Amino acid sequence: MSATMLSAGPAGARADAEPDSIICHGGDLRAAFSPGVGFTKRTTQVSADGYLGVCNSPKHPKIATGTFRFSGSGTGACPGPFVVGYGKLTITWSNGTTSVLPQMAIRADAHTVSLDGGAVSEGPFRDETGRLHGRVTTSTIDMGQQCLSSGLTGVAASVDTMALSTS
Repeated sequence: MSATMLSAGPAGARADAEPDSIICHGGDLRAAFSPGVGFTKRTTQVSADGYLGVCNSPKHPKIATGTFRFSGSGTGACPGPFVVGYGKLTITWSNGTTSVLPQMAIRADAHTVSLDGGAVSEGPFRDETGRLHGRVTTSTIDMGQQCLSSGLTGVAASVDTMALSTS
């Protein structure tokens, strides 16, 4: 009598356990602060829009790039951090799908912008944790002048990496 056995060992487990993740390198963002950030710590609304450069996802090979929008609020002051708070991140992928992270932490200072910790609640990469890190490209002289006058109303940054993954 012959029996056929299906392997449930490591090879089979690896196929099922492959994370539904993505990593993108490069891109840019523009963040706006309203009211402008001055030398007195206060709450400000933050909105940001940006572009994600080359993206790679084993389970979603048709996703090549993306655009994103962040909307939230936080507190901050000059000389920094300009804002520390929370908000919603929505990513529209190049294949037309959208991932929503409703609770992302934001921190922006004179050198870096980061979004961390939120989980995808809708769309591809559901339940994966998001992270975006970028370097501020706005001149520190320009930021200082805005802080001294009517308040810093925004910064531009280059995106180093954006990832949605389990770790």
